[in-house]
Amino acid sequence: MGETNIPSSSNYGLRWCLQHLGKDDFQTFKESLKESALEWATCSVPWAEVDDADAEHLASLLHEHWRGPLVWELATDIFHKMNLPALSQKARDEMEKCSLAETLGDPTATKTDQGTSMNEHTEMSEAVGRDSAAAAETKDQGPGGDEWNYKRHVMTKFDSTPDAHHGCETFAADCPQMQMLCDTFTSDKWGFHPLTVVLHGRAGVGKSALARRILLHWAHGKIYPGMFSYIFFLDARDIPSRKKSSLEELISREWPDSPVPVRKIMSQPKRLLFVVDGFDDLDVALEDADMNICADWAEKQPKSVLMYSLLKKVLLPESSLIVIVRDMSIEKLKSILTSPHYLFIKGISIERRIQLFLEHIKNEEQKIQVLRAVLDNHILIDRCQVSVMRWLICQALELQMASGKSLPPTCQILTGLYTTFVVHQLTPRDVSGRCLSPEEKVVLKGLCRMAAEGVWSMKFVFYSDDLRVHGLTEPELSTLFRRIILLRDGLGERCFTFLHLSLQEFCAALYYILEGLETEWDPRPLCVEHTKSLKELQNISFNIHLLQMKRFLFGLMNREVVRALEDMLGCPIALVVRRVLLHWVSLLGQWADTTSPLHFLDSFYCLFETQDEEFVRLALNSFQEVRLTMNRPMDLMVTSFCVQRCQHLQKIQMDVREIFPEDESTKTWPILLQGMETRPLVTEWWENLCSVLSTHPSLQQLDFSGSILNEWALRTLCIKLRQPTCKIQKLIFEGIQTTLGFHHLWKTLIVNPNIKHLNLGSIHLKEEDVGIACEALKHPHCVLDSLRLDHCGLTHTCCRGISQILMTSKSLKSLSLARNKVTDRGIVPLREALTVSRCNLQKLILGSCGLTAAACQDLASVLISNKSLTHLDLSSNNLGTEGVTVLCRALKLSTCALQRLILRECHLDVVSCGFLALGLMSNRHLTHLSLSMNPLGDDGLNLLCEVMTETSCHLQDLELVKCHLTAACCKNLSSAMTRSKHLRSLDLAVNALGDGGMAALCEGLKQRTTALRRLGLEACELTSDCCEVLSSALSCNQYLSSLNLMGNNFSPKGIMKLCTAFMHPTSKLRVIGLWKWQYPAPTRKQLEEAQLRQPRVVIDPRWYSFDEDERYWWKH
Repeated sequence: MGETNIPSSSNYGLRWCLQHLGKDDFQTFKESLKESALEWATCSVPWAEVDDADAEHLASLLHEHWRGPLVWELATDIFHKMNLPALSQKARDEMEKCSLAETLGDPTATKTDQGTSMNEHTEMSEAVGRDSAAAAETKDQGPGGDEWNYKRHVMTKFDSTPDAHHGCETFAADCPQMQMLCDTFTSDKWGFHPLTVVLHGRAGVGKSALARRILLHWAHGKIYPGMFSYIFFLDARDIPSRKKSSLEELISREWPDSPVPVRKIMSQPKRLLFVVDGFDDLDVALEDADMNICADWAEKQPKSVLMYSLLKKVLLPESSLIVIVRDMSIEKLKSILTSPHYLFIKGISIERRIQLFLEHIKNEEQKIQVLRAVLDNHILIDRCQVSVMRWLICQALELQMASGKSLPPTCQILTGLYTTFVVHQLTPRDVSGRCLSPEEKVVLKGLCRMAAEGVWSMKFVFYSDDLRVHGLTEPELSTLFRRIILLRDGLGERCFTFLHLSLQEFCAALYYILEGLETEWDPRPLCVEHTKSLKELQNISFNIHLLQMKRFLFGLMNREVVRALEDMLGCPIALVVRRVLLHWVSLLGQWADTTSPLHFLDSFYCLFETQDEEFVRLALNSFQEVRLTMNRPMDLMVTSFCVQRCQHLQKIQMDVREIFPEDESTKTWPILLQGMETRPLVTEWWENLCSVLSTHPSLQQLDFSGSILNEWALRTLCIKLRQPTCKIQKLIFEGIQTTLGFHHLWKTLIVNPNIKHLNLGSIHLKEEDVGIACEALKHPHCVLDSLRLDHCGLTHTCCRGISQILMTSKSLKSLSLARNKVTDRGIVPLREALTVSRCNLQKLILGSCGLTAAACQDLASVLISNKSLTHLDLSSNNLGTEGVTVLCRALKLSTCALQRLILRECHLDVVSCGFLALGLMSNRHLTHLSLSMNPLGDDGLNLLCEVMTETSCHLQDLELVKCHLTAACCKNLSSAMTRSKHLRSLDLAVNALGDGGMAALCEGLKQRTTALRRLGLEACELTSDCCEVLSSALSCNQYLSSLNLMGNNFSPKGIMKLCTAFMHPTSKLRVIGLWKWQYPAPTRKQLEEAQLRQPRVVIDPRWYSFDEDERYWWKH
């Protein structure tokens, strides 16, 4: 009885649908209902009541006599025949709900459903309104009309694409963005009505498949009913390779037959939607497109101009656009589009991907084996976003399992899977033979050559002309492959695409192997061996297709892959390319300081693809330093594989993020197979990586700066670092994010005597953390030499505990508390510890600690009584003249052992310079003084110049960056350079010296008594007018080995004058700070020639990085 009193959600839903029918449509529904009931031979219904029933009564009658799923199946069929797609979709959804409820055996399931929300009512009402308009249009046109014919053509074309067998309904459920697309072109609550929608996401999430499915769903009436009369698909990958055309001709290519009603189509631009796929591959074609623009759809223009005009809304500005793009190209697209709406494409969930992946494998035992092997392989899982890739990978896996090969290694390297697939596809004419005939080899090589040229030129759609150029014909290709690897597309002019872009990339890599079989192999097409600079080398990575081709090329070095290819080709393969690939990786090792973490990781993945330990060792032989950004579990395994074989590695930096869950428990995958719960391999891979790091024979520095590690991950690392085999001396955990894990680190410092340096900068430490650290550092087994606690949120209250460390530790030599709120109050306990005779601290860094002149009295006491403190950094504190005066009194005393003093940005002036001059005159120990970022002016420097000429002044290194100096002080400075017996380094960067000041300095550089080795002149307002005199001075100077000329206004003519000095046979210059790329090619060539003449000379913009660490001790 409850069912008759309280209508179920199914009953209510049908009543709602019927109430949205017009009077005539409601009567049509009843008549169709009678016909369908007779056709389906369903049980009788009181038809007399049906004739007189309103919507509410009819819904109740149908649910009273028939089961819910049958009611909705009938309704779905009737709404479809009435051309009401929105109501038909609603009925189909309700039918699935009812069927699911019955399957689960829950008769009340349909009643507990929340029914249709008010928002859904509103949206459905709008859709029903559009249905009515669509139905009217169809009645006017009738079957066989232009729109009807075009939709049938779209269904035929896109239902036959490789992704179509995934199924429209399944894809809509798997990709929630498809539902969001339905409302994309409607006004939002602020009234914004977008005409351009950008679908963006990572590479491989199925964006291209989604682009095609948009047209298929539209043709089936599932999205945009009544909104768009025509939707046209434009593949931007085809644009760069085509000749001039008009938009009219582009549309005609998509039309099923002739004649094309172009004027009728263009007469209603508001009812047109263009789906543009592959914008990323259009970049080259668009470089010069903005030089021209086209507003006439009949005008012939280069395809890039037409595309650019569409995107800029110059051509058909009232039409709508959907643009498919990868995340990395969003910024380029923003400069072209007008008021776009962005929709992020996540793709199919991992769980659903794995389920669909396993559907291709029939054997249950093999399912479990495959699942365990591929679950943590993000490369395979990512590729399974696209149905054709799921099919290809599963085909390869089944073939490998059938041949008895073990799965784990073959699942880890992608090249092995593609090789298995391609080799299986090849069919020798001689069935009894195992290898290709010479004619078949020629066809295969031609196909691979076409693939390679396409990858390099960003061309992925080919035509009959392209086949002919490479000596290919369709019959030859169809007989060579069991299944078509090269697909034919289009009903007009025949065009061809590879089954998937990745298959073209694989064939492109295979071309270089085949090329080496016949002729002397030329490595130039790879743009690797002949690379002259890192910038040119890294250009390969800007093209994702070249990047993947390169990985496949490394994978083809795998020994199992080579054997499979040799069996197919019937001859041994001479891997000439192996030498070139080794050279490419070795270049990264030689230029480690300028190689980005992404390029390091890419090279590791390339080497991992080979699975050849000897090859990897040779490739990484020159690597001493590596920097990596790691955010995928598989990154851990790949890094372990390569680091273990990097014999001379000394430093490694790893930024590990998004790998470990925030809590301590290890994340598990959902149960995907009956009775099987599996856990990711991330735990095993992390433990293995930690073992590799802790047992590496040459690794000295381990840097996890910026990483996010949970408590388990940090605990695991620390336990491994306690092993006796661990040779690591320096740990850098700057900015690391973790939870409750540092107590494991302090225990490691006690157990491992090799760890001498620890950097915990930018980690917020609580007082209890400081307390635990103090106890560990006071332990007699802790032999830590250097401790950095920069920007750790410490206050003056923490200084009491730190002072106890200073008094207790016999090993601690260097301490940094920079950028903490130490303040003057914190200096008091530090002074008490530093004046104790058993304190061995040598270097103290207190930059940006909120100190004032009041703290200088305590610091002066330390300088007087402490015999071990030789380095003191007080930069970025407001000491002023008053504070420096107090410090200088201590400097004058013979008991002061200070050697290096950093007073950058301490608010010093001319008066301060006077006191410093007095201190320098009496101090025989101070050799390094930094006064940068203080407004000393010319008068202040003149005071310092006077003291530098005195024999009692032993200053060797003076930094005066941005001290408000001009040409007026350069004469005295030149005299000081000439007369000083000790001055070796002078940095005058960012001072307005000008050409006049340079001329004065050059007089000093010419003198034989000038012993200066290092001179910094960056951004000193120098021009080409001073190049002649500078060149002359450099040719005479016998000592200067390092010169910084960055940031000055030198013309090419001026640089050529300098090159004369750079190449002078008596020149001692070794490091020159210049940015070569700011000059034209002839000037760059001249600089390169200078380097060839003087092989030991380095011309590089990073002048400061070539200095020894001790000069910038406070930074390291």
